[in-house]
Amino acid sequence: MINARLIAHLTGWIVLFTGSGFLLPLIPAYVYSDGSALWFWQSLVVSTFAGGLLLAAGGQTSGQEPRYRDSLAVVGISWFFISLMGSLPFIFSGLMDPWSAIFESFSGYSSTGASAIPDLRVFPKGLLFWRSVIQWFGGMGIIILMVAVLPFLGAGGQIMFKSEVSGPTSDKLRPRVAQVAKILWGMYLSLTVILVILLMFGGLDFFESLCQALVTISTGGFSNYNESAAYHDSRYVQAVILAFMFFGAISISLYWQALTGNWRALVLNAEVLFLVGILIFCSSVAAANLVWTGTITSPGEAFFQSLFQATAVTSTTGQFSADWTSWPYLAQAMIFFLFFVGGCSGSTSGGVKCVRWLILFKSIHRACRRMIHPRGVFPVRIQGKNISEQTLESVWLFFLVYFLTMAVSTLVVTAVGLDIMTAFSSSASALANVGPSLGLVGATGSYAAFPPVAKVTLSLCMLLGRLEFYSFIVIFFPEFWRR
Repeated sequence: MINARLIAHLTGWIVLFTGSGFLLPLIPAYVYSDGSALWFWQSLVVSTFAGGLLLAAGGQTSGQEPRYRDSLAVVGISWFFISLMGSLPFIFSGLMDPWSAIFESFSGYSSTGASAIPDLRVFPKGLLFWRSVIQWFGGMGIIILMVAVLPFLGAGGQIMFKSEVSGPTSDKLRPRVAQVAKILWGMYLSLTVILVILLMFGGLDFFESLCQALVTISTGGFSNYNESAAYHDSRYVQAVILAFMFFGAISISLYWQALTGNWRALVLNAEVLFLVGILIFCSSVAAANLVWTGTITSPGEAFFQSLFQATAVTSTTGQFSADWTSWPYLAQAMIFFLFFVGGCSGSTSGGVKCVRWLILFKSIHRACRRMIHPRGVFPVRIQGKNISEQTLESVWLFFLVYFLTMAVSTLVVTAVGLDIMTAFSSSASALANVGPSLGLVGATGSYAAFPPVAKVTLSLCMLLGRLEFYSFIVIFFPEFWRR
């Protein structure tokens, strides 16, 4: 049965832990004296009060471990609370209306990168840093971090871990779940530090390098500039960002396996090869279209720009080095197609994930072979391992729920007055946690002008896409709460 007191207790701890993150942007706020410090102190007070209320509601729960349904409830409820709390500094600043602030926070924690800020130049550095911080925490996952630092989660920690790690399958690491969480966060932090150093070599100051690193390795994409990566008129800086967007689209557990001597796990991984293949194909077609139409005359420049945009979209980072929404239609189509691909399972990227497409294609191939040989037995295999029928069913259901949700979101957004292209591409972008879209938003636009209903709808889509539906949807079923 559901242990409501334990759920409240654990959610309270997570809210308190997340609320302590408001201390981080105080550093640039005081260093640059930008006047934003008060907003973070106010947010810290509110989050501490909210977390304390939840702990009080939970009461004494020592010795109790969350069960399966308890763990699912904690994941879904915590992410919703965390995303709401993240909007507090934006609201207290008075620079954004509450709906835009909530949209910005949901986009940040889900590492989407869709922004409701029309002009980033008016924002103080404290708020800019906060946008980067919430994307970095959201990229790997707050719950995974909590599993690493809270020993009392017990067996429930493994369920929470699986609920937050993206993809139907993931490369397993040998230690127990708390150790796995520590390894993943250690790798995540290491990649971030390396990226900061590389960006500083490119001429960026420490603050800009840190913000850029936080949103790149998390495949979030929030930038301190409306022009995103195009602001940095440096091929070196853009190439470094491109490389780490690609790294962010690969499961971090594969890097650990490579460091422990198993390089084949990374180099010959089926998902990685699929990701590389589809990036090269779409980039080549887009580049050829750019050269053919005279949009970009240099084949090398055309391929680099196409590869950058393709990697940004596939990794769901959403940064851009050029306005690809103004490119010829075929080039646009190649980039937009990648909205529906996503990175590898177990990575910080969003989207459908490469492994699901591999399973789908192999399932279709098996269905065709069964028509030819009705009595034949044809298992679906990935990396030489048989995929269970339960996993195959979950993949097909995921596609059904994914595109059904996209259709409903598109209808709602068009109902409040936006055109069909804007509504469809924005819904696709939100569910895939990409950020930019076609229509009124474009690669360089913002969602600031969207009506409140559209912002709320897309915010929920971003959260659903980040948690891959079930961990959040299940808590709305009445039978979930019954004994």
